[in-house]
Amino acid sequence: MPASPDRRNLNLVFVIDAIETLDAAHDTSVALMESAQARGHTVLVTTMSQLGVADARAIATCRPVRLKPATLHGDRWRVQRDWYTVGDSQRWVLDGTDAVFVRTDPPVDATYLRGTYILDLVDQTGTVMINAPAGLRHANEKLFALQFPELCPDTIVSADSAEILQATRSWGSAVIKPTDGMGGRGIMLLRPDDLNVHSIIEAATVRGSNQVVVQRFIPESADGDRRVMVLDGTPIGVVRRVAAGGEFRCNMATGATVLADAVTSKDHAICARIGDQLATHGMVFVGIDVIGDYLIEINVTSPTGVREIDAFAGTRMSEEVMAWVEQRGASTKRGADKHADLT
Repeated sequence: MPASPDRRNLNLVFVIDAIETLDAAHDTSVALMESAQARGHTVLVTTMSQLGVADARAIATCRPVRLKPATLHGDRWRVQRDWYTVGDSQRWVLDGTDAVFVRTDPPVDATYLRGTYILDLVDQTGTVMINAPAGLRHANEKLFALQFPELCPDTIVSADSAEILQATRSWGSAVIKPTDGMGGRGIMLLRPDDLNVHSIIEAATVRGSNQVVVQRFIPESADGDRRVMVLDGTPIGVVRRVAAGGEFRCNMATGATVLADAVTSKDHAICARIGDQLATHGMVFVGIDVIGDYLIEINVTSPTGVREIDAFAGTRMSEEVMAWVEQRGASTKRGADKHADLT
């Protein structure tokens, strides 16, 4: 979608993992960058380690990027081998940009946390943050949902093997997962009659030194889990992920099959319940995971699923996100004189 004559071109910064590591046919960040470019905006990429502070202002070493957009073939996106080119590095004052997309993958480690503290210095009255750095620190993706216990399955968080085993026995089976993983990494099924159950708990908790999330196993997971993309508190698209043969994890990274789905009244009810907390913490663009009627996770760091939803539903969710950014950016009424780089 080309830029309209009355729409101001924006400078958009994407704080991502190294661009050469992204899976362009799958990655939501790439879809967002493609839409930004198509709408006439300047796309700048950087990483957490390239953020800094000068004169008490957040800065970033950025590179402008040009993309060759992916094309849809059936229900799969295809990209060219040389799908992007980057320009020379420039130092930008982030207050002088229109929006910053913080989309670095977990873990939320020391480098990530330092980056969020630097991003705290960005004036959010003039630069749209997606998502807010303080909110990213606050909203652990495995624990944030537990603020809404009525939406979640039975859950404990513990490093105590006896407590974990007792819960597993009372539920019949359970799922154990680390608090800082992604893509299904470290998620294991617990059964009380499994001779390996003690070893699994010992490994997951690092011999009782790390808390883990343990949830009652939900039988409806056989039908897959649902990734619901949420923009400004409203569900805008959904895809169902069904575990591959020999697996119980419904993550695309573990080979799950992706199926078309649709936003339901339950999705709207969940979003209505969590919406105030999302807004309070500046969580603009998130992905929630739902199994049956239960909220499992709230993904805030780099929620993915846009490519898959668009492929099956014929939508362009990244266009919707960009339209929201343009509208929010216009509401700040900032002048072009605030746009500056430090090259």
